[in-house]
Amino acid sequence: MKLFSPLSSLRSALPCTLVLIALAMGPASLARAAEVNAAISSREAYVGAPVTLQVEIANASDFDEPTVPDIDGLEIRSAGSPRRSSQTTIINGRRTDRTSAVYVWQVIPRREGTFEIPALQLQVDGRTETTDPLRFVVAKSETGDLLFVEVTGQQEKIYVGQPLTLTLNVWIKPYRDAKHSLTLTEANMWQLLSDGTRWGAFSDRMQELARNNQRPGGQEVLRPDANGEEHAYYRYQVEATVYPKRPGQIDVGDVQVVVNYPTRLEAARDPFGAMFDDDFFPGGSPFPGGFGRSRRNTLTVSATRPAVAEASVEPIEVTPIPTADRPFDYRGAVGEYQIATQAAPTSVKAGDPITLHIGVSGDGPMELVAAPPLADLPNLTADFQVSREPLAGLVQDNVKLFTTSIRPRREGITQIPAIPLSYFDPVAEKFVTVHSEPITIEVAPADRLALGAIVGGNQDAGSPDKDDADTPASLDLSSYLGADAAHSSTSPAGWPWLWALLLPPLVVVAVGLFLHRQRWLPLFVGGAKQRLRSGLKAIEAAASPSAVASVVRDFSEGMDGAKKDGKIAALLNACEQAAYAGASDVQLDELKAKATALLPELAASRSQQTTGQTHAPRNVRRQAAFACLALAGLAVAVPAGTMLAGWLPEQQEPTVSSPAPAATNVLPGLTDTQREAILAEANAASQRGQQAMASDAAAMKEAFSTAALKYQLLVDAGVQNSRLYGNLANACLQSGELGRAIASYERALQLDPSNHQARVNLHAARQAVVSPGEPAAASFSWTGLAAGLNRYLPPTSRWLLLATAWMLAWGVVLLRLFWSGHSWKYAMLPAAALLLIAVALVGTDRWLGDTNHQAIVVAKAVVLHQFPLENAPAVTGQPLPEGEAVAVLDQRDAWLEIRTPSGQTGWVKSPQVTQLGGRSTDA
Repeated sequence: MKLFSPLSSLRSALPCTLVLIALAMGPASLARAAEVNAAISSREAYVGAPVTLQVEIANASDFDEPTVPDIDGLEIRSAGSPRRSSQTTIINGRRTDRTSAVYVWQVIPRREGTFEIPALQLQVDGRTETTDPLRFVVAKSETGDLLFVEVTGQQEKIYVGQPLTLTLNVWIKPYRDAKHSLTLTEANMWQLLSDGTRWGAFSDRMQELARNNQRPGGQEVLRPDANGEEHAYYRYQVEATVYPKRPGQIDVGDVQVVVNYPTRLEAARDPFGAMFDDDFFPGGSPFPGGFGRSRRNTLTVSATRPAVAEASVEPIEVTPIPTADRPFDYRGAVGEYQIATQAAPTSVKAGDPITLHIGVSGDGPMELVAAPPLADLPNLTADFQVSREPLAGLVQDNVKLFTTSIRPRREGITQIPAIPLSYFDPVAEKFVTVHSEPITIEVAPADRLALGAIVGGNQDAGSPDKDDADTPASLDLSSYLGADAAHSSTSPAGWPWLWALLLPPLVVVAVGLFLHRQRWLPLFVGGAKQRLRSGLKAIEAAASPSAVASVVRDFSEGMDGAKKDGKIAALLNACEQAAYAGASDVQLDELKAKATALLPELAASRSQQTTGQTHAPRNVRRQAAFACLALAGLAVAVPAGTMLAGWLPEQQEPTVSSPAPAATNVLPGLTDTQREAILAEANAASQRGQQAMASDAAAMKEAFSTAALKYQLLVDAGVQNSRLYGNLANACLQSGELGRAIASYERALQLDPSNHQARVNLHAARQAVVSPGEPAAASFSWTGLAAGLNRYLPPTSRWLLLATAWMLAWGVVLLRLFWSGHSWKYAMLPAAALLLIAVALVGTDRWLGDTNHQAIVVAKAVVLHQFPLENAPAVTGQPLPEGEAVAVLDQRDAWLEIRTPSGQTGWVKSPQVTQLGGRSTDA
């Protein structure tokens, strides 16, 4: 019997293990490394005949896209996206996987010679792979008399910019096949044009024909060949209009026509093949007879050779535009032109924009016509503010339209002067200037909202609060220049005023409680019983008659004199005699016993005395006086506290409806430095407007419009600042945007109700809100009264007056606690009157000027519709004036339902009003 050997078992298992490992590693061992190969379809080529360059990247998971550099004499075109494929091969049980990406280019030689496509380097799976360079030879095909190309023009001499009609003439000799007795038609020959053809100045025309599925029509004509012998040719003509840009010989670009001229026809092997499927002829070959629909698949071109011809150009001289007698407003127009203008509106106020439309028509290249230099026309700029920005025109047919805005500088201007247009007439060989017709306009004085009352100068950062000055305030539209306006802030805290309101009564109450502590303290320290127990304990602990007398005297303090006679006086006298005589212990015990019996009687007597005092006439009058004073204090404290409490929520979380994001969502990328720079630009524009106010209304409004735009950028960036909104409102008001100005003043007051200047300016702006054609009514109004008080008594002065009157009234009460008599009454009457007057002055803005409106009309002459439709009938014949305050009732898509102050309701478009959010601070 053979014993088991581990070594022999291992030897027998080793071959099987190796076989299994080989099978397992078979696919991995057959996996190929990444490969990059480049190849060209032919080593020999003809000028104009394209060859194909192909780069294949195989078995790669990550690789760069190959690029072919520019090579002089070769035009290289990409054939589009790469072709990707995968292939699996199994041979004798061995599996091979192959993936590839193939990039293809068309290489079109433009001249003869030897060319080399250099080695291409690209990263493949982390390694650098390099292809082999590819060299090929390009020969010029012997075209002979097969193809001729010429470019002719209608003139021999033209000027730069003058339109010139060129004609491209292509002659192709028809191909005749003797074997099949067939001559290709002009359509057949045109289809043989190669994709390598370059059309130069005729490219746009050829692309237009291709988009319309058209081609140039061919005509069979006789033409002499190089030897002067006439032969039949197909002539194709293409016309294009060019505008020379440089003097010298006419430049038509690179025109090179390549025809794949056939050399042999054969029967088609593919029964579904179509030889002449071209974009020009979808659906069938145009061959007649043997190439007709019934036989189009029987014959095909089996061999071609390229026929290449460069275009010969007739000599045409391009002359420069003369400089002598050239008008100053000439901008390069060549040909013959006319100009016309329109303006709207024709009735404006000084500084308001007028839209000016300019139309230029002519026979020249309209896309090259430039707008007249309006900013350089003295007769126009003398009366109008004109932008120097270049105008971009819109070409419609043979007319080019330009649009711009101009602003009259002052009132009384009666017309927009004629606008000149200068051009060069190549026929007459001279410059010609034509003019538009003048436009009659009316310019009224600028609506400046009593700008004569404006306080000169600007607020600087060193004096941020003009409200603190104790001088009557007036309309002031100057800008606040402090850099803190570029940062979000809240209104000044109202807590100091609240403490000033509460502190005086608290002091008076504390002093009164201290002075009358004997009356109220027992009520909080156990009452009469506790006082009696304390007295009895003190008598029991007394060690002498004097101590007993002291306890009785303190217990009886505050009682009437009549009550103090009798037993109290007898006991006190007995205590005094015993103290002088030296009382024995027996006498001291007797005195203690009498005092112990007397204290309960005194406690009962005190209770009756307190009850009796409540019914005394004198005490009734005193308590009534204090009650009236307390009620007066409440009458002042409650409204004032409510006013302050109403301000505090607004300063903490102002409710301002604005398209701008919240202050915490400042636009990313806009730093503090950038915001301060924008603020500085806006302030500079505002100052320019102030300087131009007296002499140039157009420059003034343009400057203020720029300032408003800059301020709005900061608002849109999330800056919530009362002074910033005030600057924005001032700029809008002076640039003619009354609605935006009122809305901005409202928002400034929502952020800071103590912004006195914004309140004054808001009232002045509201005074300008009148219906079209109706003057402002001169009648009494509570808001007018509030505004009048604002002018002569700033809020800070009114609050100081209120604080003074409040403290004076409580000071009189405090004096009454120390001195009796009737003199305090005479001091209280004027103090109370002064206090009531101060409360009325402080509450004027809030109580007389409060409304419920939630939005401001910001467009001019807004129509109030009955329904949220553009063509819905109007609610009233009179449109809503700009700046009108309205209440928002509902919203539906891009429409808002509103209620006007007169009670009318209707619908307007959302952009025509600005919603404030929260309540207004002025009427």
